[in-house]
Amino acid sequence: MNQEVFGVEPLRLEIARHNWSLLRSFRGDASTLPAAVEALVCAGSDDKAREAYWRIDNVAMVQGRLSESVVPLTSCLLAGLPLAGEAARPYVFDLLAVIAGGHGDHVDSSVVGPVSAKECVRQMAECLPVFVDELFRRGNSSCVDILLMCAVFDPRLRNRVEAVFRSALQEPTCGPISDLIESSLADLD
Repeated sequence: MNQEVFGVEPLRLEIARHNWSLLRSFRGDASTLPAAVEALVCAGSDDKAREAYWRIDNVAMVQGRLSESVVPLTSCLLAGLPLAGEAARPYVFDLLAVIAGGHGDHVDSSVVGPVSAKECVRQMAECLPVFVDELFRRGNSSCVDILLMCAVFDPRLRNRVEAVFRSALQEPTCGPISDLIESSLADLD
């Protein structure tokens, strides 16, 4: 497992950069998120990863609505992704996809703080090769959503993402999600 080689220190350093008790979430402050992120990244089983996932999802975002805590959460999930084991990786990708497709509409910013899905997606765009690799290796549908939102928020990435989607349609691993890839390509037209 990657964390045995590298340890979780890079994740802990990224977590420590943020003052979680001052960040607002759907459950008050975001002080519970650091432990949940570390639990997710270090999860050795699907059950433990799922439990940690819900400790994040029900705090930082609810039904696609985002709180201000998602910006530092995104940076921590990205820092933890290379450390995450097989049980945790799909959940990390899924959380990133939820954030990428999230919105601040119909959210009272006086309660959950200012929301910036665009800033979160900008951070994800800096890691584009990670999402491309995961898409090609495992046919991860969350990566299709992330890549699509990267192209939507940053038009300079549009041609690159379209080329990735066209190549993915030729990959056997992406066969089960070809409809999603095709509809994402159509969304970019």
